[in-house]
Amino acid sequence: MNILPLKQENLVEFQNLYIRFYFELRSKQGWKPGDENAYKKEAAHYFNRGDIILLAVQDGKSIGFARVSSREGNYWLEEIYVVPTHRGKGIGSALVKEAEREVMKHDDSLYLFVLPQDKEAIGFWKRMGYDTINTIELVKNIDERNADYRHTVELLGENFKIYGWKNENFDEEELEFMHLLERFYENGGTKEDFLDMVNKGIKDWLENVKRCRLAIEKVSKNVGRDFHVTPSELWRYLNAESYEKDTYTPQKILENDYLILHELREIEELKKKGMKITSKVILENPEVIYEAHIKALQEELRIAFQKGDKHWIKSRIKDLRNYLEDPYLPEKLRPQVKELLKLYQN
Repeated sequence: MNILPLKQENLVEFQNLYIRFYFELRSKQGWKPGDENAYKKEAAHYFNRGDIILLAVQDGKSIGFARVSSREGNYWLEEIYVVPTHRGKGIGSALVKEAEREVMKHDDSLYLFVLPQDKEAIGFWKRMGYDTINTIELVKNIDERNADYRHTVELLGENFKIYGWKNENFDEEELEFMHLLERFYENGGTKEDFLDMVNKGIKDWLENVKRCRLAIEKVSKNVGRDFHVTPSELWRYLNAESYEKDTYTPQKILENDYLILHELREIEELKKKGMKITSKVILENPEVIYEAHIKALQEELRIAFQKGDKHWIKSRIKDLRNYLEDPYLPEKLRPQVKELLKLYQN
């Protein structure tokens, strides 16, 4: 795949990609796309006036483009598009990097607009390093009868709306957050109330992550090895949603070196399988969680045995017996549980 500057002989290919870009965008928004000929004229106009237009070409076929314009001495990345069949292969990133190299010949900054409903685009741009908000565009529907449905969002506690799209990809947690925000402001919540709650929540989170960091350091020193787990991952995992009530609270676990060791080993096993530690990782991967749990128990009991801690081993033997009565325990893991019982119960 090559990134090449647009030439006259490739103008039609660019025009076709430009049309596809806007047809896809309007489909997401639930709007009727414009006239194809109008889009073709726009694309030709941008080429003729000298915009930086780059084509991604593979096997002689154009599969994507990026367009950069110049306004009052500033450079703006106006559109970027990769055909659906070639996404996820780094082509968009390559287009952006080449556009940045071109802009660096003239300036040291590249600007862009991104729509707040377009989660995929926002995520892409943040991964590419575009993480500074420069301009906020606001609109007022003078005739509220013509206003589309909206979501509630906030910026530093200030209440704003964004238009809803026909084909959105907000997840359940994001939708719940926006719904709760709407109810919060409708019930008299203020910017000050919001910032007070958020500040308290973040302070609590930071304090608990600090406790996790100290716990990891202590256990690592005690067992003589490092764990490939971050403090935030540990705290997130301790608070992850579960399909049954946990025996130990996060605070109790952080007070017990064996339990900390156990959780760290579980997380390591999940990460080995390429899993991201999220609040739903346990609910979404029950069988893998069981496997990780048994492996963590093996190391936990081994360390307790080395320390001669018969009291702890006895308490965990009781847990192992309960596992054999667990109807959700995968059958393939029952022999491992029985083997642990046989090894440590005496």
